[in-house]
Amino acid sequence: MTLKEYSKSIRELAAKHPDALVVSSSDDEGNSFQTVHYAGTLGFFSKNSRSSGGEFVDIGSVEQSPDDYEYFVGKNPNAVCVN
Repeated sequence: MTLKEYSKSIRELAAKHPDALVVSSSDDEGNSFQTVHYAGTLGFFSKNSRSSGGEFVDIGSVEQSPDDYEYFVGKNPNAVCVN
């Protein structure tokens, strides 16, 4: 899902249910849920074969420690982490 698709869906839900809590699921089976505490964080997401999900590096970390995240310097972020 892209951010544009997600935002359209959220806008439609917010118009109908403006006071609803925002929660996230720990996995696709819904084994646990928690409220969302933070606005989205811009960064870089990459899937890898070592885990079932992937890795996320926030743009702030890249900007603060460019030597540690040299691979991402100068690239456009490709993801927003929602929690």
